[in-house]
Amino acid sequence: MKIQDPKRLARYLKGKKDVLLLAGSLCDEVDLNGAKLLDYAAQLALKLGAPVGATANTNQGLRQQGVENTKKMYAAELVKFMQGEWLEPIMPRRPRIVVLVGYPPEVARSLLSNLKDVDTVVLGPSYLEEATRSTPDLSLKAWGDYLGTLVQALEG
Repeated sequence: MKIQDPKRLARYLKGKKDVLLLAGSLCDEVDLNGAKLLDYAAQLALKLGAPVGATANTNQGLRQQGVENTKKMYAAELVKFMQGEWLEPIMPRRPRIVVLVGYPPEVARSLLSNLKDVDTVVLGPSYLEEATRSTPDLSLKAWGDYLGTLVQALEG
């Protein structure tokens, strides 16, 4: 489902339990409106109270921004845990919602095809119909605006 309004997405995410944020390598590489994508990922994790499965070097940057419940893990590890027995890699129970940020569309699409029995949210610049909820197609500026509005809407 394409979610045009980030406030609507915030209403969906607010107060949800068992949310896991997956932060991909693009978090360290993409600048949006003067901020790193990593900044938005950290704010989302803090506002949602969600643990973060971090790939590449995002784990270090998240910790520097106050996200304590983060663990370096490969996205493929999560898929393995989601398909089999949940072995408490980062949270005590299997997540009910997995939020992906910082993955190229083709990587996110591959992950989505392997995540079953879980709601998925993709916060990227491209609409992915495979996700339960996804941002629409966005320019880099619009993507930054979308994420900024989402973070603000999670505050109130």
